[in-house]
Amino acid sequence: MTTISAAENRDSWAATAEHALRRLAAVTWAGALLGLLVGGVGSRLAMLLLARLNPEATGVISDDGFRMGQLTADTLNLLVVTTFIGVFGGGIYFVLRGLMIGPRWFQVLSISVGPAVVAGASIVHVDGVDFTTLEPAWLAIAMFVLIPGVYAALLTVVAERWLAPGGGFMTAPTWLALAPLVLWSPLLPFLGALLVGMVVLAAVRRTHGGGVLLRHPAWPWLLRAALAALFAVALAGLIRDATILL
Repeated sequence: MTTISAAENRDSWAATAEHALRRLAAVTWAGALLGLLVGGVGSRLAMLLLARLNPEATGVISDDGFRMGQLTADTLNLLVVTTFIGVFGGGIYFVLRGLMIGPRWFQVLSISVGPAVVAGASIVHVDGVDFTTLEPAWLAIAMFVLIPGVYAALLTVVAERWLAPGGGFMTAPTWLALAPLVLWSPLLPFLGALLVGMVVLAAVRRTHGGGVLLRHPAWPWLLRAALAALFAVALAGLIRDATILL
């Protein structure tokens, strides 16, 4: 029988932890950049376009507290907020990426359509000014459903490239590879919950019974079913609100 010493066990835990944190850092950095560019810059350009189509709305305060059609100091706040939303989205992708199935094109499609509908349903609303004042309403709805979808699609492309075994995040010095994790500073409770979950999952997986249980093929399908149910509820809400607005 092979005996694993305490030192070897610690080294194994340390190596596993470092590998997991490098992967989380890679996804975090991808999420932050895309949150800034797609979520921040993209949504600002969308509002500028809608303001140009609706000149009477220029200067009006949007439902999110930003002036339509004008670049102000609040624009910087928007970029910061969307960057951290992108970080959070990267964390969600880190947790769920193992559930992707099928050919690569289907993975990218499914990972983009889901967030597009769920996030779009939370953005599109029938009160306020964003979707009741700006015309055409269909364009406003389409753009703010498309933005999270583009973010998610690009996230899986960029993140998977950086997660490759020979990628920079896997080979860079530890301090440099893990530096993006500082972006979780405003979201520490979520990072803490994520890290605790990772530790618990790793500990359970190392036990014989836990490993057998976690490898059961029913778990991924149960999680996919839960995500499908969330998608269906969000889609129904989005269709209902879009029907009212249109």
